[in-house]
Amino acid sequence: MITYKQYHIQRVEHGHSRWTARITRADGQNIRTILPASEHQYLDTKPTASAEEAEKLAKEGIDFGGVV
Repeated sequence: MITYKQYHIQRVEHGHSRWTARITRADGQNIRTILPASEHQYLDTKPTASAEEAEKLAKEGIDFGGVV
């Protein structure tokens, strides 16, 4: 698990060459999204072929995807 800004990112393997990254807030609060407006304990990226690619998607989501 890595910490990126105020979030934790954990790489998760779902079978052979299917990786996602799970995003949680470092302070334990729910993650709020802008569109659609909602709250979640965690968010998962879409499946990717590598752990690095999943982590990159998570960082992009944090930076540009409306995660607060």
